[in-house]
Amino acid sequence: MPIEGFDYKAFAMDLSKQAAEVLMQPGSNAAPDTLTDKDKKNIVETVRKFCYMAGEALSNDAQIKFNAEQASLVTQFIGEWTFHKSIDLINGKIPPQNREAILQIIAANIFNTAKLAIIKKMPQDTLVNLVEEKVKNVYNDELQKLVKRGILTQQQYDSAVNKSNLNDMVQKTEDASKLEEIQQEKAVNSASPTDKKVLKFAALAIILKKIPPQKANEILNSLDKNDAKHIFNYMKMSNIEDKIDHKIIIKALEEIKNILPKPDVVNVPKLLKHHYKLIQTTSPEILSSIAMNERETVKDFILDKNFPAAEVFSPLVIQSLVNSIEEKINDN
Repeated sequence: MPIEGFDYKAFAMDLSKQAAEVLMQPGSNAAPDTLTDKDKKNIVETVRKFCYMAGEALSNDAQIKFNAEQASLVTQFIGEWTFHKSIDLINGKIPPQNREAILQIIAANIFNTAKLAIIKKMPQDTLVNLVEEKVKNVYNDELQKLVKRGILTQQQYDSAVNKSNLNDMVQKTEDASKLEEIQQEKAVNSASPTDKKVLKFAALAIILKKIPPQKANEILNSLDKNDAKHIFNYMKMSNIEDKIDHKIIIKALEEIKNILPKPDVVNVPKLLKHHYKLIQTTSPEILSSIAMNERETVKDFILDKNFPAAEVFSPLVIQSLVNSIEEKINDN
């Protein structure tokens, strides 16, 4: 029996249209620029299909009578998480033939978890957290199954399991909001240390956008990973140059030396010899733990003693990486 006020066909179509609008929007915080047109079409169609099936199942359930608001909530959960995990599977380089099956399992778990939580009359914030935790656990489990089947290596799993489009979206939005807030105040001299750091990141991003990509990547790779993430987010803002007064940019750049590597003479052979000796005397478990959240090339540098670091990284980047890795090993 249909749910009064809940047109699941129209709702599924509306959610898929929202997904399409987000994906097609230039510089969207909710989707990476690396998605192809084919990726975007697949995501939109998958959102529509899964939302349609969920809405239809709720409407035809003779035992549980949900109202329109409850049915919409369950369906929207499936739409939003299908959107984000579709992107995570693409960014995680999961083989295309395995993606839909994983998304189906995630959607089914969301459906059952959300439905049961609503029946138990859980508060909505509890329901949101419950669904998020279920999605995370199921996603991890399904990727681990691919490892056991030999479809993914453990290294590929470690990389893919840490992809989170939702977290990236939140981080980008927070970065943009913080920059807008500081710009509105226009008080760089009296800004807090945190605000000054944001301005330095934004100013550096403007500079990096104007230099060759290879050189920009070398500088990003030499910085703290969390700092580099913020700077990269600012680099992706299409109109960041218009968001900051040029006088503020100049002021921030005067202080930017504090977050850039010092231009010392680097003895690369000596550094690499020290590095390889260090990783040979460190347990594989500790090395894997340190490498888990790093970029692919940095992971290889940590885990593979034959990695051609001198050909991939500049001397300053090698110096920064060796120092950082040694600190993390000592912390363990």
